[in-house]
Amino acid sequence: MKILLTKTLSGLKPTYDSDYEKLKKIPLNETLEWEVKMSRNIQNHRRYFALMNLVFQNQELTNDINILRSMILIKAGYYVERPTLDGEIMLDAKSISFSTMDELEFQEVFSRSIDVIIEYFKFDRMSIKQEISNFY
Repeated sequence: MKILLTKTLSGLKPTYDSDYEKLKKIPLNETLEWEVKMSRNIQNHRRYFALMNLVFQNQELTNDINILRSMILIKAGYYVERPTLDGEIMLDAKSISFSTMDELEFQEVFSRSIDVIIEYFKFDRMSIKQEISNFY
C-alpha cells in the first residue's frame, strides 16, 4: 500500500483524501515500516524534456532525440554496464521514470546533464535557464 504524506509542523498528514482512507484501514498500535521517498516534481520532469528538446534542435549529431538523451545521460554518469556477446562492455542510459528515482536523484541527474550540455554543446548556463523558463 502506498500513502502520500505531507510533513507539517504537527507531524505527518495524509496528502489526499484517498491516502487518509488507506491510513484509516491500518489498525491502531500497528507497527509499520516506512520508506521515505520524495515524490517527483512533474514540472522538473517537463523542464528536463524541454532542455532535451532545446539541445536536440541545436545539434547535428543525431536525428533521434532518444539517442541524444541517452548520450547525455551516459556522459552524465547515469548508466549501467552490460556485456555483449563479443565480451565487450556496452553502456545503457538508466531510465529517469518516476518509479526509478526520487526527486533528489532526479535533480542530481538534471544538474549533471546541464554540465554535459555546457561542456559538449557549448551552451551557456544562463541561456539554458532562460530558455527552459520560457517553456514553464
